[in-house]
Amino acid sequence: MRKIIPVMLILCLFLASCTASPGEQTTEQGKGAVGFSGGNIGEGGLMCGDNEGNVYYRSEADHWCLYKAKLDGSQKQKLSDDAPCDINVLDGWVYYANYRDGFSIYRIKTDGTGRRQLKSGYCGDLYVVGDHIYYDVRDEVNTSHIHRMDVDGSNDKLLVSEADLKYYYDGCLYYTNGRLFLCKYTLETGTSVQLNDKYSHYVTVDQSGVYCWYPDENPFVHMNYEGGDSKVILSGGGDYFNVSDNYVYYMKYGGNYDYYRLSLETGEEVRLSSFMAGLFDEKGNIIANPDAVSEDDHVFHEGGVGNFVIGGYAFVRGTLRESLLQNGRLDCLIRLDGPGNMRLWD
Repeated sequence: MRKIIPVMLILCLFLASCTASPGEQTTEQGKGAVGFSGGNIGEGGLMCGDNEGNVYYRSEADHWCLYKAKLDGSQKQKLSDDAPCDINVLDGWVYYANYRDGFSIYRIKTDGTGRRQLKSGYCGDLYVVGDHIYYDVRDEVNTSHIHRMDVDGSNDKLLVSEADLKYYYDGCLYYTNGRLFLCKYTLETGTSVQLNDKYSHYVTVDQSGVYCWYPDENPFVHMNYEGGDSKVILSGGGDYFNVSDNYVYYMKYGGNYDYYRLSLETGEEVRLSSFMAGLFDEKGNIIANPDAVSEDDHVFHEGGVGNFVIGGYAFVRGTLRESLLQNGRLDCLIRLDGPGNMRLWD
């Protein structure tokens, strides 16, 4: 069997890492400023904007280290050797789970000073809101529990046992229970309610209600805050759904697995990426006859994983032939300028 090494191999790394978009640094979301952006945390949180034209991200070009850059990719600045995920930016601080320290929670100032560990342990799904950090942490038997602590790491408190945090919106935590069904916890009352009876993923909540994806059946749906009035937004096969500024960004199954943007107002769908069809070798040479590839050959194809929306642009982690030819490496960060216009960003 020939060794075809597709772009989707980096999905494993992605899972291990874990428009001004709603939710960036200065945005008020009902009950406080928040440090996250749209559905980016649900995508692994490898990139986050600050509403001032800056992007904080995990660099593909420099061993997953924490970097800061302008939205156009200029003025890149290394902040730390940490490998961040679940990145939040608020009030001059960057918060993240550090892959190189077992996903412990850290913060560092936006100028790269003041780095400090806030919470030790296998943590994830960080949502920084005002003076608090909401997150989940795994126990000794790998069960996840939702906690809250102050932004300086003090006053840590268990909120919901046996739950994976999926989103924060307007005083409520949205999470999945042991059966992966979507639930809502109201912080003011300390009460929970189950919103559906389906395996739920890629949860985003905004002023219109709740969006999520049902992987078992593959529709992307919208419902009200209580789980009612559910309707299908997209069906037919997709992944990496992210909602921002009344648009849905997603990767569509089939063809070259390109990324698209759907307007929730008009229903217009625009293709954002233009991945190359076919295969290429480790030197970037295009494979004219795939059937001639031997089992010892390493061949690749273009594509992406993840989906981060910042400042009206979609960014994906991907494999590009252009990156291999220019930089000698496959993995990169790509800005999708659309329609079909891609920029090698990092």
